[in-house]
Formats: sequence, structure tokens, C-alpha cells
Amino acid sequence: MHTFLRLRLRKADRLTGLAGPARFRTASEHALARGARTGRHSAVLLLDVNRFTEGDRILVELAEVLRSCVPAGGLSCRLGGDRFAVVLPDLAFAEQAHDVAGAIASALAPVIVDGRLTPLSAGIGLAVAAPGELTHDELVDRAELAMHRAKRRAPETRWAVWQDDVSRRDAA
Repeated sequence: MHTFLRLRLRKADRLTGLAGPARFRTASEHALARGARTGRHSAVLLLDVNRFTEGDRILVELAEVLRSCVPAGGLSCRLGGDRFAVVLPDLAFAEQAHDVAGAIASALAPVIVDGRLTPLSAGIGLAVAAPGELTHDELVDRAELAMHRAKRRAPETRWAVWQDDVSRRDAA
């Protein structure tokens, strides 16, 4: 691999210090491939900040929440704008991803921005792949559908899990 490409894949988001979109994709694809070999689940969480108007401070605060809630081995990423993602590899069972989504949702609380209390909330979509079941794009599409379902319940932080029967109805 060329040095430039390696550096680009390692590059972190300047504002938050989290991994960027290229590392998100690479980590997700590796997690899915490893899961197919080891018989373990992988998960992706997509987060979209609700009522994003307060600027960079909110994004930095969300990055801190992700750092504190995502377990070792997971990867927190900023995809751009007010969108974030988490890759959870090597899960023994799907409910481990539910625990992480719940922890993130519980940790999001108002923060002080420019001397005033400002809500910090997000829609969180979660999709879990059984070993060898999905590609990166399929997993992300499912997480996106779940995230949109969670955002429809805003303004508070909500999280939703992709479910085949519910998500197909929501997309129609």
C-alpha cells in the first residue's frame, strides 16, 4: 500500500480526533470478515445530532461521549457534519451492541455552550450482522434505516434497532 493511502486511512477528524469515513469503512469490513471466520457478530451504530445549530462544541462533546461509552476494540468515527458512527467487532451476542447504544443514549445530556445550557441529543440507529450475513454497505443501510426511525421520535435521544419487518414498513 502506498504511503499516502496509509496516511489517509489513519487520518483522524481534525475537530474531534475521531477516525474518519475511510477508517470507518475499513474497520467495518475487517470486523465483518473476522466475524465470518470466528463466528462472532459485528455491529454498526449511526448517530445524527438532533437540532444541530450550536456548532463545533456540540460535536466535540458527542465525541467525548463516544470515547467514554464505546468499549475497547470498538471504533468511533465522525463521518462528516453532525454524523457519527461506531463499529463494534467481535460480539459474542447481538445484545452487547444494544448495551453500547443504550449507554451512549444515557450519556447524552445538555452541555454548556457560550454560557448557556444546550441540549445534546441524537438519533441512533443500530444494525447487527450475524457471522457472514452482510456486507458493509448492507449493514450501514440497515443502521441508517434504524437511525431515521429513531430521529422521528426526537427531540430527545432515541435509539432504534434495525428489524426486517419494521424497517421495510418504515421505508414504504
